[in-house]
Amino acid sequence: MKKVFVFLLLFFGLAANAIVIKGGIHYTVETARQEAFSKVKYSIPMDEHKKYLSDPGFSKDKNGKTKIRKFGRDVTFFSDGSYGVYNSNKKISYYYNNNGKLEEISYTFGDIYPKLTVKYNIDGKLNAVTYEIQKGESYMYDANKRFMGHWVDKNCYDSNGDIILMRK
Repeated sequence: MKKVFVFLLLFFGLAANAIVIKGGIHYTVETARQEAFSKVKYSIPMDEHKKYLSDPGFSKDKNGKTKIRKFGRDVTFFSDGSYGVYNSNKKISYYYNNNGKLEEISYTFGDIYPKLTVKYNIDGKLNAVTYEIQKGESYMYDANKRFMGHWVDKNCYDSNGDIILMRK
């Protein structure tokens, strides 16, 4: 009986002192590339997007100053003058140049991280792939799987660590 009691005491005592090991997945440019391109369609039909070839929220005032409607829209402006409009219901973003003309369409897949965003040009051909590994950090690749940049928060870095684009 004493042996059983000592065994149970040691067993539960050691179990209570166990260390919880937390882990995660660490991505490199190459591992993120492999994951990103494993689920990509290389072209999409453009019929449903024809009405967005020009941004319906883009206009110019009487002085020629650009006005972009933000009310009821999730708009992100970029340092090069372009901007994106995100539709959260469909998980689609439309990217426009500084004249309100459509340049790219993107689809986001996944509700939890990692998330995949695939961008297509106005002809429906694959343009770029972004693999978002956590909030504020993602890797970008072109259609030929070449590394384009690494977003960390509001800055995008090239392979040399230089800032190439910023979000506002």
